[in-house]
Amino acid sequence: MRSLALFDFDGTLTTRDTFLDFHRFFWGSRFFWGFLALPVAAVRGSLSLRLGRDSLKEAFLTRLWKGVPLEEYLAGALRYAENRVEGFLAPLPVSVFLRHVERGHDVYVVTASLKDWIEPWASKYGVPVVGTEMESEDGILTGRMRGANCRGAEKARRIAEAVDLRGYDKIYAYGNSVGDREMLLLADEKVYNWDHVPMF
Repeated sequence: MRSLALFDFDGTLTTRDTFLDFHRFFWGSRFFWGFLALPVAAVRGSLSLRLGRDSLKEAFLTRLWKGVPLEEYLAGALRYAENRVEGFLAPLPVSVFLRHVERGHDVYVVTASLKDWIEPWASKYGVPVVGTEMESEDGILTGRMRGANCRGAEKARRIAEAVDLRGYDKIYAYGNSVGDREMLLLADEKVYNWDHVPMF
């Protein structure tokens, strides 16, 4: 019997959001510069067909990261992974995650956060990460996201792109927000906000 387990990261495997915490960790007081772009982005988002959340996220990233060397960003993501991520992991969710790994299930972390500070942790267990990515050109960040923000319908699309869902006898999905809804709909066993712990 072949099984697939899909885990959201922030708020599902962790006790807190890592997206803003990473930016505080990397930028210090300059972190607040990212918010200066938000009022203009909010107006633009309200006048377009793009989701407001996605427009705001990209405006925040552009303000902080445009022109930064990719190597510098990745080094910061690795430092964050080594110094902060373990402290935010929730014991029960991680125990379920590890049980899937130990049972030989195919396990993926699927996150709207930037994947680069999650991969160093997940790779220790051989688990791939599907997530939002930063765009770069010639080794320099543009400040834009590469592709769409990995939430909502985009999560489901990325999962279908990464794996053949028809090849599994049982699919588990774990999430904690409306942005996980489409991912949860792919699953036979849906766990929302740890309302139950499945038996397997």
